[in-house]
Amino acid sequence: MLSRMGLIETNPLHSWTYFKADSLKETDDVDPFSREEQERILANLQGQERNLAQFAFWTGLHTSELVALNWSDIDFLNREIRVTKALTQAAKKPEATKTRKGRRIVKLLEPALIAVTQQKKYTFLNYAEVFQNPRTKKRWSGDQPIRKTMWKPAVNRAGVRYRRPYQTRHTYASMLLSADEYVMWVAKQMGHRDWIMTARIYSRWMPSANPDNRFFLVVR
Repeated sequence: MLSRMGLIETNPLHSWTYFKADSLKETDDVDPFSREEQERILANLQGQERNLAQFAFWTGLHTSELVALNWSDIDFLNREIRVTKALTQAAKKPEATKTRKGRRIVKLLEPALIAVTQQKKYTFLNYAEVFQNPRTKKRWSGDQPIRKTMWKPAVNRAGVRYRRPYQTRHTYASMLLSADEYVMWVAKQMGHRDWIMTARIYSRWMPSANPDNRFFLVVR
């Protein structure tokens, strides 16, 4: 309200609090693998482990989503994955994804389709988990055994600079965006809350930002 002298009698910012924007945790260490690095890592894996790594590179799923994946979640006819569950290290069984956006349909791109088709001979007749720990013949219990027994040894053998398995998710997004895929489509594939978040995280790999940083992929 204005006083007779034209002065504001009350503070319009009273009780207003400044909140920082949600931190984008995925930007903490975005460090994707190049095509050559991917090939070298895959060359140092075989069987179920190679299938898992190739599938991870070409779907962008969280490790917790990969280990929770069942064959009933894969639609081969429509070439889609239905992501609804995740299995964390602390959980005893797969649980619903943390966010509504996390529950999503992911398109099966050709390299991912090849990997999961090859995986059929190992676990398809069990009608349960897609990927198993080949040492236990059971579902992976989380990201820690994958990192210790499969991922780190393969990366070291390949002579590739070590990055954690989560970087397969960043690799997937950077490949799609550098191939000029629509950022809104990539955001849906990743399960991000909106496309702005995707653009902020991966802006360096969008052709308009860096025309020389392109994979030239035909991904759909």
